[in-house]
Amino acid sequence: MSGLSSSEIENGLRKLGVQAGDTTLVHSAMRTMGHVEGGAKTFVDTLLGMLGPSGTLVVPTFTFAHEAEDNPVVDPAADHSEMGIITETARLYPDALRSTAFRHSFAAIGKWSGVVAGNDAALSPFDLRSSFGVMAALNTKVIMLGVTYESSTSHHFAEFVCEVPYRQMISLNAKVRQASGKVVEQSMMDYQPKSEGGSYYGTRGPDFNRLGQMLEDQGVVNTAFIGNAAVRQFAMRDLLDLARLEAAQDYNVFRSPDGEPDNTTALKFGCSIDSPELIDGAGRAHAVEWCVKDVDKLILPRADV
Repeated sequence: MSGLSSSEIENGLRKLGVQAGDTTLVHSAMRTMGHVEGGAKTFVDTLLGMLGPSGTLVVPTFTFAHEAEDNPVVDPAADHSEMGIITETARLYPDALRSTAFRHSFAAIGKWSGVVAGNDAALSPFDLRSSFGVMAALNTKVIMLGVTYESSTSHHFAEFVCEVPYRQMISLNAKVRQASGKVVEQSMMDYQPKSEGGSYYGTRGPDFNRLGQMLEDQGVVNTAFIGNAAVRQFAMRDLLDLARLEAAQDYNVFRSPDGEPDNTTALKFGCSIDSPELIDGAGRAHAVEWCVKDVDKLILPRADV
């Protein structure tokens, strides 16, 4: 079966404005592109080639399985990423480094991988001294490949920076398996909603598309299609600047209207569609909002797999 080539992927990424030397955080849904020759490795290799030796690729390698464990052991070397095949593929690259976090770890490859991944495990990844703070300092560009802003963890970072009252830092006690194999006790911090079960507090829901569409209306988001995937790139700093401005007037800018938890902002670029029900490592059902050129060409997961 023929599919997208490396050169076609590169052309799409160039339309987004990807440049050598960039620090780039990628959120992705591989299947939205359609078939890719060589699979996820082709995408990762292509992007790394464009970023060059002075650039850095960062992917989320979040692990939710530990939330369902009575005695969790965080293992940066072995914990699988639950954020899609592109992230798991990048995590396994020989020169990839991975941060240590209860849920929100990152794998990084390239010039600044050591400072992005070399976080203090006692700090929340959203702390200004941790992974997100480093990425903001590096003027990181965020790519949303086939997913909407609803999958943008940078929006959670913006919530942290804006000190929204419906989320809080909580302390966790866990264990970490070090590179030597030794397991040590580790206190950690996590950033979670102030509600039972991890859902958003009250009668609202998350609406990260709202700020995302504001950014697009300002003309600071680059868009392109790569295969069937609708792809966006924006600067993390642009998001933070807009979020601080808007949240000063209404901190609910990150959330849907009161009493309308499922009412999220419709995006003007691409066609958005909810994925089939997915199960995370903690056994919880959820859906991801995909964004494509043609919904009819989206290759859905097989029910028998």
